[in-house]
Amino acid sequence: MPNVIVKTGNKILEINAQQGQNLLELLRKADIDISTPCNGNGTCGKCKVRILSGHLPNPSQNEIKVLGFNAIESGYRLSCCYAVRSDVEILLESDSLQAQIVTEGRQRSFELDPVVTKENIVLEKPSLSSQISDFERVLGSCSMLEVNTPSLQLIRNIPELIRQKDYNISLIKTGTRLLGVEAGDTTESLYGVAVDIGTTTIAAYLIDLTDGERLCVYSGLNPQKKFGADVISRIKHTIDSETGLEELNNLIINEINSCIGAMCEEANISRSDIYAITLVGNTTMTHFLLKVPAKNIAAAPFIPAVTSMVKINAKELGVDINPYGLAFVLPAVSAYIGADTVGAVLSTGMYEQEDISLLIDIGTNGEIVLGNREVLYACSSAAGPAFEGANIRNGIGSIKGAINSISLKSGVSYTTIGGAEPVGICGTGIVDGIAQLLEMGIVDETGRLDDEWEPATPEQASLAKNITVVDNMNAFLICGDIAITQKDIRELQNAKGAIAAGINVLVKQSGINFSDIKNVYLAGGFGTYINVDSALKIGLIPFQLRGKIQPVGNAAGQGAIEGLLSVKRLSDAEIISKKIKYIELSSSKDFNDFYMNCMMFE
Repeated sequence: MPNVIVKTGNKILEINAQQGQNLLELLRKADIDISTPCNGNGTCGKCKVRILSGHLPNPSQNEIKVLGFNAIESGYRLSCCYAVRSDVEILLESDSLQAQIVTEGRQRSFELDPVVTKENIVLEKPSLSSQISDFERVLGSCSMLEVNTPSLQLIRNIPELIRQKDYNISLIKTGTRLLGVEAGDTTESLYGVAVDIGTTTIAAYLIDLTDGERLCVYSGLNPQKKFGADVISRIKHTIDSETGLEELNNLIINEINSCIGAMCEEANISRSDIYAITLVGNTTMTHFLLKVPAKNIAAAPFIPAVTSMVKINAKELGVDINPYGLAFVLPAVSAYIGADTVGAVLSTGMYEQEDISLLIDIGTNGEIVLGNREVLYACSSAAGPAFEGANIRNGIGSIKGAINSISLKSGVSYTTIGGAEPVGICGTGIVDGIAQLLEMGIVDETGRLDDEWEPATPEQASLAKNITVVDNMNAFLICGDIAITQKDIRELQNAKGAIAAGINVLVKQSGINFSDIKNVYLAGGFGTYINVDSALKIGLIPFQLRGKIQPVGNAAGQGAIEGLLSVKRLSDAEIISKKIKYIELSSSKDFNDFYMNCMMFE
């Protein structure tokens, strides 16, 4: 049985493999974090490992194409293409540490009315003249109190609970519905959690439901990413593997429970003090959360299993909070306009405003919403994962050392996340870099990188030496061997073209003019950190919207928080989901026409 030694970060792991076992499969089963945007199809190059000792097979033509000659010569191979046949030692460069994840959202004022409340009461003690049962005594203690379907466990617990503190009890309620009973006055121990499940990242918030204070925040990478960077790759895994859906569900539930544990430790509270959790995410993520088959989302006519709000006992979901606790999964609109978009619309308040607003969440699935309190239009534009660093030669996520801004005004200069040594380029860096190449004329309006470019001024002369050939294509070196290649430019053109075309389709089909739009909300991590001038320069955002753009951070997460703290806001989420008119772009002739035009740089 071959032995595989894995070096990653400051860890060294030893794994036993089956003869001929696929290396990527082995790493996944060992729960070793590895980026696989293409889900192991050999096209993204992100699952590369460096063979330090042991069998180094001759590279396939595909590996040469994806990794390049320099990486091949340095001993890199794709783990998805590597069969373990003997003892081997590998180096794995993990991107899971120190990720830059946006957790802040724009906050609006609202009346505090949490989805779960407590009330302290003292029951009238039973006597020979008052022989009402314990359960009915509790129900009769508070007007407007009801139990639709009392749990057997609640009935079993009540006799002892009400006598522990001499009939002093606390009622746990959602609206007028009784959820549970606790001995004594526990009204000050009432907490909730809001979670935003992104395709790439997860953000969670621990909230004091008595005053609305946010106690702490947790953020991390979605562990499902090892089965692909996009939702289609993950859905495919659930189709190809009998245990695929269970695997993806376990990954997200375990991550949620881990983050709850970490936040409880930080805030010095118990899990049993948490009585409610609200969750948002795109429709595929919420299906995986609920362990509901998502296969029909992936193919026309793109039908999800459920889009309405799901309200269940958190224990049934597998979330480890108070046994009486509830879980609320906010409603979605369609297969590709999910609860995260509904949450973002909720937190921006655009559904209540007279002014017309445009909400853009730039990511793998670029969700776009246009409208006001009268009507809302939405579409999802499949931009692909380029904005998150995938399918880019030196692309990486927003981690420490990622180049996040580039300037070519006085030679090549750049900044990195955390000020660390550069390890690759994240999405905002790609946008900045290509915008600068356009500004200098090194890239033309068609996206062609000109290898015969001549500087227009003496200050630009030093840039010419950075134009080179990488992997048999024109490229521009940023630093070391980190470059923006011709293929990277095409990937960005596809991505930005899809977003811009989606915006144009909504504007046309709604009958709204660009001049009518008063606010442009950029949501999510990419929207928070992007250089707006660069986004305008490459045509990601139409130039007519200049001066109206404002980042709103994690608007989806903020929507989950508002749904936790306000019964009205939670109800508004349901209203929003029904109000949005979804436009399917895959069958839209307008989209195809706009897409071809929007791929160009103007």
